Amino acid sequence: MLNRLGSMKCQRAYLAMGLAVAVLALSSCSLDVFDPDVVSPDDVSDPASLPIAITGAVGDLQFALDDYALYSGLFVDEFILAGTFPTRVEVDERRINFTNTTINSDLYELMHRSRFSADNLVVNAQSLVGNVEVDEALVQVAIANGQYAGAYIRVLFAEMYCESIFGGNNEEDPAFEGAPVSPDARMQDAVSLFQSAQATASAIGLSDLAQAARAGEARAQLFLGNYTAAAAAAAGVDAGLEFMSEYSSNTPDQYNEVYAFTYADSETLRWTVGDGSVVSRQNEVWPFFDEWVSLNLIEANPDQTTFQSFDSSVPEKIQMIYPPPGPLGNPQSPPTAAGQGSSVLFASGFEAAIIEGEARYRSGDLAGAAALINSRLTTGDNPYSKSFQPVSFTGAFAADIAEIGRAYAAGTWLTGHRLGFVRRILRNDGVDLFPAKPGSDTAFPMMKQEVDNNLNVSAACSNGGPPWN
Repeated sequence: MLNRLGSMKCQRAYLAMGLAVAVLALSSCSLDVFDPDVVSPDDVSDPASLPIAITGAVGDLQFALDDYALYSGLFVDEFILAGTFPTRVEVDERRINFTNTTINSDLYELMHRSRFSADNLVVNAQSLVGNVEVDEALVQVAIANGQYAGAYIRVLFAEMYCESIFGGNNEEDPAFEGAPVSPDARMQDAVSLFQSAQATASAIGLSDLAQAARAGEARAQLFLGNYTAAAAAAAGVDAGLEFMSEYSSNTPDQYNEVYAFTYADSETLRWTVGDGSVVSRQNEVWPFFDEWVSLNLIEANPDQTTFQSFDSSVPEKIQMIYPPPGPLGNPQSPPTAAGQGSSVLFASGFEAAIIEGEARYRSGDLAGAAALINSRLTTGDNPYSKSFQPVSFTGAFAADIAEIGRAYAAGTWLTGHRLGFVRRILRNDGVDLFPAKPGSDTAFPMMKQEVDNNLNVSAACSNGGPPWN
């Protein structure tokens, strides 16, 4: 089954979430004292192996995140498919079969590997507390990173899947198989872990990690409809926080995959932004397409010879937040940063401000909500350093919440945040911001391998079949 894994595989070279711990700054996953492909649970519990265990857990989360951004963006309105894989078409059309092998290998397995390695890191590091053979500060760094990574991957599971299963690691344990857990219950687990990460990181002076955990808690509380708690968590996040998932230009396996699939660098060009013109994609359009084009966040007219979709009937509209190191052939919008190693946002002070603004809106303070959001949105004080159009609220909830969604996207586009927002608004408020598709799924199903091999599961989700919600 995929909900438990017997090893943590070093897939890429990572840095441990910007921590200033020299021993964590590993240049690769190949060390003389370890198998270059596999770090076993026994190795992870060895005090001498703790630095690579930290890097491995953080790396597994980063490895899952850019795939999550690709597939969740395709499922909602951030991307349309520029390829022809039937399994990816299912995602784009919101009618996913639970036998889908692509999302099983490209997403589900990676997410479970991340959860397993994060939780294992916490358990094994906690077993080293008080061990005179290992630096206590490093043990606490491991615990804080494991708690954050475990919380964050739980957020992604809750936002994406109709249900999820996290099995045990001990075959003698009655809970070994694991049972289906609802998105809300999974998200409540994330809240608890984020709060633990805040306390652990604060106690050892890892302020950025503690701030990121507060932002993560705010996101999770919002999903649960706990708006006062979300605002309280968000209010404690520094305005300038930008907590990033880091990638590398060393080898294609280490590239930011959103970049790779949208610029055909080591991958075929199979993802693009919808402009409403592609009939085979139901004329789907990114709702904020024109504004994003005006701000050079999308290149609407790249050289179609250079940027040729795998499906030639789909014209390329190029995302510009993870751009390549050279020009696109259009001098009006030359990229300014290399895309291969470009970072993906985990959390930010901008996101926290929009969350706090939404909470103010829901409390009835429309003017205060607009003032707070616009103070960040229109000034370029956001991760993309762009001055977006201001929001204005009329009291018509459906229109106003879509505006908040635009503001939220203005600092989180293509970072794996959009699905959580759109699904949350439908679940909590009954407002449907999903793009119109042939299917009506609002979540991903549990994979067939779980259904076939876990005695606690009788169907892909509790409703027995699509549409998954």
